[in-house]
Amino acid sequence: MKRAFLIGLIIVFAVLSACSSNEPATTAPASEAEVQESVLNYYNEMSKIEQLGKSSLEEFNTALTSYSTGDVTDKQLEKAIDEFQSTSADISDQAEEVKIPTSLPVKIRDLLQESLIAFNSAYSLKKEASEGADSDNVSAEEFNDLNQKADLAMLYGISKLNEAREAAGLMKSEDETKKVQK
Repeated sequence: MKRAFLIGLIIVFAVLSACSSNEPATTAPASEAEVQESVLNYYNEMSKIEQLGKSSLEEFNTALTSYSTGDVTDKQLEKAIDEFQSTSADISDQAEEVKIPTSLPVKIRDLLQESLIAFNSAYSLKKEASEGADSDNVSAEEFNDLNQKADLAMLYGISKLNEAREAAGLMKSEDETKKVQK
């Protein structure tokens, strides 16, 4: 009786394991055009998010500079900080919602995943910096350090995204570009 029970449990676990695969069994590999479209969509989405972040940071820096020269009041600076914090939180949330299709080739999917992790890290650091922008516990150096770390993470994400674009045939590698120029 115990033996039959154990065999039954093994069969149940085997069936459940087969059913719990992360990728649907019906996912067919994407065609070259679908791969290019997916990578391009990812690129466009991340570019849109990054532009929003860049604009928000520029507006915040302008308000900060204007405040230090006396052209902006405390209330106006506080409003700029609130907007920067709100936008940073929104950007961080948007970046976390970006999905990578499972039908992409493994190499491209891995590159996009690395890129997404880097972008999410960058936006989390920018969000943390924005939250410290009006805190007495965060110095100007710490604020700048967080933004520099975010910029480094962003550069890494961009490099992985460009590798994915190269792998998908959307852009030429630097080596190919140099050969053409010679």
